[in-house]
Amino acid sequence: MTRRAFVGTAAASASAQTARPNVLLIMTDQQAWNTLSTASNPWLTTPAMDAIAREGLRVENAYCTYPVCSPSRSSVFTGRMPHETGVRGNNAAIAAGIPTMGEIFRESGYETVYAGKWHLPKGFDGMTGFTKIAGGSALGRDMDAGVSRACADWLAKSPVRPFLMVASFMNPHDVCDWIRQHPGHRTHPEVAKYPPAPANMGVDPREPEAVRHHREAGYDLMSQAVGIAREWRADDWRHYLHDYYRMVEDVDREIGKVLGALRGAGLWERTQIVFMSDHGEGLGAHRWAQKASFYEESVRVPLIFAGAGVARRGVEREALASLADVLPTLCQVAGVSAPKTTGRSLAPLLRGQTLSERPVVSELRYGGPEREGRMLRAGRYKYIAFNGGANAEQLFDLETDPGETANLASRETALLAEHRALLKRWIAETRDDFAATG
Repeated sequence: MTRRAFVGTAAASASAQTARPNVLLIMTDQQAWNTLSTASNPWLTTPAMDAIAREGLRVENAYCTYPVCSPSRSSVFTGRMPHETGVRGNNAAIAAGIPTMGEIFRESGYETVYAGKWHLPKGFDGMTGFTKIAGGSALGRDMDAGVSRACADWLAKSPVRPFLMVASFMNPHDVCDWIRQHPGHRTHPEVAKYPPAPANMGVDPREPEAVRHHREAGYDLMSQAVGIAREWRADDWRHYLHDYYRMVEDVDREIGKVLGALRGAGLWERTQIVFMSDHGEGLGAHRWAQKASFYEESVRVPLIFAGAGVARRGVEREALASLADVLPTLCQVAGVSAPKTTGRSLAPLLRGQTLSERPVVSELRYGGPEREGRMLRAGRYKYIAFNGGANAEQLFDLETDPGETANLASRETALLAEHRALLKRWIAETRDDFAATG
């Protein structure tokens, strides 16, 4: 090949790379699905998150694969379920041989950078395929300011190659420490300014024994916080909600700085933007605080797509999404070859098309494999099953009972049998080792 021909080929390759969209994945930690003002929550203001939703598509029924940090994040970065990644608790490593998002995009020619909370035990480079521009494990709003500053500074340098940037913020996760700092009953001089206590604070009298164990045992920091909150009165819950919403507003301000830098660099139109959280927060529903439950507040998450590759605007209210869908979606939008994933691409939704119906599943262990459960959402119903203990099943009609106050698993019905069969089929298809009692 002559030098002239080589230069022409290189120029064409560079042009093709330039045409590929950038990807900006913004992740918060422990943010419930409805804690955005664009989701009609009048008790907080989230202009940055709302701006993403205004220019994109908000998927209203999105679920994490496991309502705890590390397992959920393992699914986001691999497109696989926790039983496949091997991450079934915090700080466990993704199984060897499973490619991760950073590796996949870097091998496809993307510049891959990461700022913020990681919560998987290996380093940013090598296995993960990211270059760290900011990071740490300390809790607090100061960390989030460092994340937004590092991302804004990096974007201001006007990257030439298409990039994948992950901006992983800590908050509103600080509510975990807030709970432990507020045991017992307190006076609330400004209680009139606080949000009302949840309407669905009642606890299911047939709640699975495994869940009650978590409420009462106090064997780790998560169950300790649930135990503290179990003793709260209505005004205590209102105080907690008020301060939690302020933490959401804090992280929204930091997200706004990253979005401002993206626009300032002229990169918005060429960037696929994804906003999500790794799992939700109990919000006092069923007297539950923190994560680690299959109730909607803990397992359902915000998920918004905007920018390049998003032709549809508004809210998708029908399709069910899983955080395992994020990686295959980004691969399809970016034209990157995707590995085998259990999640599926949501790119057709972003183009205004429809997707075939399929259930979404979440996993959870309380302390060990002897108290393990699965949640399956299919259409209007949510089915929950544990592998042992009394009252091992729950079934809720989310259309008529969005607060999950009426457990339909109290008697044998065709509907219960149908959802048992759906879960059994999922277990077989994904080679899950879970054994339900139902």
